[in-house]
Amino acid sequence: TKVTPSSKVVGDLALHLVGAGVDPADFAHDPQKYDIPDSVVGFLRGDLGNPPGGWPLLREKALAGRNSVPSTKVDVPAEEEENLLSPDRQTRRSTLDKLLFPKQAAEFAEHRRQYGNTAALEDRVFFYGLKEGEESIIRLLTGKDQPPLVVRLDAVGEPDAKGMRQVVANVNGQIRPMKVRDRSVESVTASAEKADTGNKGHVAAPFAGVVTITAKVGDEVKAGDPVAVIEAMKMEATITATIDGTVERAAFVQPTKVEGGDLIVVIS
Repeated sequence: TKVTPSSKVVGDLALHLVGAGVDPADFAHDPQKYDIPDSVVGFLRGDLGNPPGGWPLLREKALAGRNSVPSTKVDVPAEEEENLLSPDRQTRRSTLDKLLFPKQAAEFAEHRRQYGNTAALEDRVFFYGLKEGEESIIRLLTGKDQPPLVVRLDAVGEPDAKGMRQVVANVNGQIRPMKVRDRSVESVTASAEKADTGNKGHVAAPFAGVVTITAKVGDEVKAGDPVAVIEAMKMEATITATIDGTVERAAFVQPTKVEGGDLIVVIS
């Protein structure tokens, strides 16, 4: 469980090493040759402060060639300063979320915009959904006098050519048919291109996740420069260039789910 900032750093690094199949001893010996999560880089450069006993030698080796300048203080807009002093606890809390975790706060706000307050759902229903014939009582968080919703999943149809299923639900006795995209139904597509391990210009995904390529074709890069970002297992890590050169080709344009070893970019 990753809760406090420092425990998140430990968890991110452990998950990264396991996902990439890296031996901890090899990483400790030469951390510079491995991509590591952004949270670990931030920790080592002092974003969370400096330990009383000083830093181990690993820090210098891990930060070599990476951005080792500590993050500067954030300029808080006047409106947000007022919100931080608000007597309303929820206002102060949401403002701190945006200042401390801007990316996650934006994702949370987008989730609320699309789906509403899903905190009213049971954990089991939120993560796994209902089975046919299964029922759930949803107590909305709008007020104590609001009657609960009794939702039952009556039927799920077969997917059509576009992967859409006809789903029939019963909400407080009323039939609610709807079309839902089944993400588990895959269309026939060509398998992803794998990086050539013998070609130093091939940059590969270190493990399975969603990759967003940040470098553009034609960009001049040096070994260690960021070329993409991978998100997996509640963490984000930077994928860096393996050699000096020019980005010749990007394997895809949009954020894409990849497997470990899939080709990301080609550097010539």
